[in-house]
Amino acid sequence: MNKQDSGYRIQDSGLREGLFIILFTVYCLLFTVYLSSTPAYGQDNTQKKDNQKIVLNLEQCIKKAIEISPEIGESRYEEEVYKSKKLQADSAVYPQIEVLALTGPSPRARGDQLDSPDDSTRPTINGIFGIAEVTLTQPIYTFGKISSYKEAALSGIKVAKAGVEKKTSDIILRTKELYWSLLLTRDIKNLVLEIKDEFVTSIEKAERQLEAGSPWADELNLFKLRAFLGEVERNLNEAEKSEALAKNALMTSLGLPKGTEFDIAEASLSPEDKMPEDIKNYLKNATELRPEFIQLKEGLNAKKALLDAEKSNFYPQLFIGLSGSIADASNRNRVENPFIYDYFSHVYGAAYLGLKWSVDFGITQGKVKEAEAEYYKLLEKKRFADEAIPLQVRKAYLELEEARKSIPEMEKAYKNARKWLVAAIANFDLGIGEAKEIADAVTAYAQMKVNYLRTVYNHRMSFANLSYATGIDIKEVKS
Repeated sequence: MNKQDSGYRIQDSGLREGLFIILFTVYCLLFTVYLSSTPAYGQDNTQKKDNQKIVLNLEQCIKKAIEISPEIGESRYEEEVYKSKKLQADSAVYPQIEVLALTGPSPRARGDQLDSPDDSTRPTINGIFGIAEVTLTQPIYTFGKISSYKEAALSGIKVAKAGVEKKTSDIILRTKELYWSLLLTRDIKNLVLEIKDEFVTSIEKAERQLEAGSPWADELNLFKLRAFLGEVERNLNEAEKSEALAKNALMTSLGLPKGTEFDIAEASLSPEDKMPEDIKNYLKNATELRPEFIQLKEGLNAKKALLDAEKSNFYPQLFIGLSGSIADASNRNRVENPFIYDYFSHVYGAAYLGLKWSVDFGITQGKVKEAEAEYYKLLEKKRFADEAIPLQVRKAYLELEEARKSIPEMEKAYKNARKWLVAAIANFDLGIGEAKEIADAVTAYAQMKVNYLRTVYNHRMSFANLSYATGIDIKEVKS
């Protein structure tokens, strides 16, 4: 009896730890992904018609997640910011015109420019005046300042566009992870249900044997089976919670309102059909398609252009201009003497060639050094990306190869474990087996089947990570 109890405790522990510990891992994974996804995307435009269930495949989920993502919307507005900067730089080559118009009370001025009875310190207001001034300034040569700002703005637009693609790529990967995680939790739940059915069937047969007084019926084995069934029920509840969390996380990322009837098109996990290409092709795609490389390349161009713009402040700015002013008052005569200026009544105009040169004793030098530091800081980031991104590609490729090779082996393992379980149950039904044998077989079958499902999930996610690391996912979405 003590030996049997010890065997029961060992097998019960193995059943708990070996069969269902993966549920806790999956739950933690899904909870982390759920928190990292952007909540409350706002009111979704998709409306249910006649309470029909929304069923989407992976491609449709990705498309919908991209359409409603506020992260992508924010990145698109960043592009508009740089477009406005380019508009400002383009407009700097055109003349700048300023117009000033004023009106107000006019003090009386009698007599002429030599003698007047009116006192300017105690004016008499008996009229109004109006004045209009126009100034036109046209840059001629700025030592590259305008062209540098234009180049920086143009590169900024490209950086912002790559930023949109980067956010899009992040959402594609996150949607794939949520989609395959939902399938993984469902397959694990189905595995638990399968094991539950086996225990229920064995318990019913054991109960019938005891009722019939069968010589090989053992009440102790019945107690063990019922204890195992209780553990299975607990883990079934855990599996259902994980499935609900995975589904809610996916719905949140798609912006579906709470209470929407939603499901995914696939019923269970299956390995990726596509075969991987040579790793050299993936490394080449990463340098050509990865948004980060585009951002770094164009970002360096922008930083270099801004550095050149700051350096142009060491030199003078040449311009030509026109300036004119006209004023008149109701209580004054126009003074014709060009040597005398009357603010309230005059007409004049002038054309000029100008030079503007600021000497600030170190301020410009400091701005140049700051721009240089920004440039070299980004250059160091590019050096890091040149090493890190190819490593990320190789890691995803090796994980893909590992999963691809492990799938057939794990499939053989869980199918043989299933045959072991069937044989153990048959022996128990015939009275020549123990509940301990069923527990051993269940533990092995559950472990092998879960490992197989995890391998298939890893195979899918390895392809997703490889597409993300190489920028192919953006290319696939565009096509």
